[in-house]
Amino acid sequence: MTIDHPIASGIEERRFVSSYDGSEQTYLEKNFGEDAPKDFQRIVIYLHGAASHQTQGMTAGIYKDAFSHWAEDLAQRKALYICPEYRGGSWMGPAAESDVKEIIQQIRERGFKGKLILAGGSMGGTSALIFASRFPEMIDGVIALCPATDPTKMYSKFSEQFELAYGGSPEEVPEVYAERSSRDFVENLSGLPVYLVHGAKDALIDVEHSRILVERFKHHGVRYQYKELPEGDHDEPIQAPLGEMLDFVLCLRE
Repeated sequence: MTIDHPIASGIEERRFVSSYDGSEQTYLEKNFGEDAPKDFQRIVIYLHGAASHQTQGMTAGIYKDAFSHWAEDLAQRKALYICPEYRGGSWMGPAAESDVKEIIQQIRERGFKGKLILAGGSMGGTSALIFASRFPEMIDGVIALCPATDPTKMYSKFSEQFELAYGGSPEEVPEVYAERSSRDFVENLSGLPVYLVHGAKDALIDVEHSRILVERFKHHGVRYQYKELPEGDHDEPIQAPLGEMLDFVLCLRE
């Protein structure tokens, strides 16, 4: 594991054998609260985007140095910060969701009992919402930046990734795509605070993905905050202050 420009010193790579298929999987970890009790520390899991890997959220200098600013906010909150590999361009397919479940279980088994927030941008934001809608009992809040809320509508742009992760096209395995359409399982998010950010001029994942989700939130009593950036493109949401987003979701879980 090599990070050319890490956001902090002391980043560790942890390995485990997946119960899904017996393969060795990894995630990166930085404990910004080593001097704090484990039951006090917040836990933030960041899910990388489709063209990236576990190092994305630990790398300084990219996206206008967004993750260095994240490091500052994480340090202030004495957070345990986790960046899973979760099978590369997985869009939270079955293997990836198994890995994330195992990572969370390992964190809990190691004694970390604080509130756990799942965050991500692009494919990562999509994956955070998918996981939250399928396993809401495992997390305490979601931060989703420029997410897709219906994977079927992203297939034409990422067909190779989807076929590998989901086991086929929407026509071949429609049930796999359907159960990962977070907009159709909004009721499962009713117990979680959700913070959404999307650029109105996003050319990769259309802002309608978030707009549709927000309208459904209103009808299901989901506690959410939605920030739409009128001039924002696909990369703009990562500039949103992490501290502000964390304060929103954590406050609603206290």
